[in-house]
Amino acid sequence: MSTQAGAPPAGRGYEIGLLVLLALANGVVALDRLMASYLSPYIVADLGLSNTQLGLIGGSLSLAIAISAFGLGRLADATGRRKTILVIGGVLFSLASALGGFASGFLFLFIARFALGIAEGPMVPVSQSIMADASAPARRGFNMGALQMSGAFLLGAFVGPVLATQVADAWGWRTAFFLSGAPGLLLALTMALYIRPDPPRAAREVQPLEIGSTIATLWRVPNMRLTLAVAGLFTAWLAVQNVFLPLFLTEVKGLAPATMGWVLGMGGLAGITGGIALPALSDRIGRKPVATIGCFAGVAAPLALLLLPPEPVLLAIAILAGWLVLGIAPLYCAVIPSESVSPAMMTSAIGLAMGVAEIFGGVVAPLAAGMAADAFGLGATLWLCVGCAIAAGLFCLGLDETAPGKRARVSAREATQGW
Repeated sequence: MSTQAGAPPAGRGYEIGLLVLLALANGVVALDRLMASYLSPYIVADLGLSNTQLGLIGGSLSLAIAISAFGLGRLADATGRRKTILVIGGVLFSLASALGGFASGFLFLFIARFALGIAEGPMVPVSQSIMADASAPARRGFNMGALQMSGAFLLGAFVGPVLATQVADAWGWRTAFFLSGAPGLLLALTMALYIRPDPPRAAREVQPLEIGSTIATLWRVPNMRLTLAVAGLFTAWLAVQNVFLPLFLTEVKGLAPATMGWVLGMGGLAGITGGIALPALSDRIGRKPVATIGCFAGVAAPLALLLLPPEPVLLAIAILAGWLVLGIAPLYCAVIPSESVSPAMMTSAIGLAMGVAEIFGGVVAPLAAGMAADAFGLGATLWLCVGCAIAAGLFCLGLDETAPGKRARVSAREATQGW
């Protein structure tokens, strides 16, 4: 298990400020990442893309994030230059996001989204490792959950679909891409000024940059193996819906693109609520029960969307209630991995979890879902999400508990019983 210190090295004020800043940065990352999905009805019509090509575009970004999240996360652990990597990544992903507006066809957009993924890859694992170091153990789950989910779902999933579709209706989908780069540049400057410098390399427990041996070491940790499976499956649950729900809602349910944007925006409110409440709950009752129940509850949203009539209010309620389970994402992507390994491998563990999540959930699953949609209809993508949620819940059953508070209570109880 992680041997992180029992108290944060920074004051509470800096901890709160860091949380707000990194949450906003992650929100802009999510907005840029999801932009192509929200604009897919416009892009498909303009560029003449198939469902399989749409899945490949989503997969290109996820593959790039998978490579970059682990590779640059490992570089951050090996060099100790987490702040530098974070700021440079913020500048590059902002520029890469705007590049999508120049797309003239499938290949250009595929390459542009791949470039965006390379730049975005280290943002979450590096941010989470900085946040974990600055957090008191009793608030670690809450802080890491709020960082990953509040900004991402406020800006990326709530504001994002509404803003993107409104801009596209008024000025075209290319303009939405061009405007998406500005907030990231501002936040990169703010991070450069606010985040404290990394401690000198000699003051940190660091390890050589050995990718193969790092993966082997992490794989030997039972919790890591289970977490990787959960991360891949539940990320597939989310990624497939992100890619294909805009088309499902417009083509199968018959919603106008702007109405679809408002319906999908309810997922943003759900992500914010669940992303704060569920990690905070895991600080009290444990990571394992929250993650397990959340995975199994993931069957509700896709089933409701399949079965409900094409009424926007009902569909919005289904997404609002059914996507609350998104709050478990910080647990399997960041909190459990960071608490299952030594501090020297924290960023690498988070990066590996994200990398596997992106490869299976963001590359394999959208491609398979796109092929299934072309063969059987868009409803097949939601049945795939149901299966992923059930499988992820089964893997959660084997996790060892990592929450510091619950482990301390269990140890105290065992000591009392032994006495």
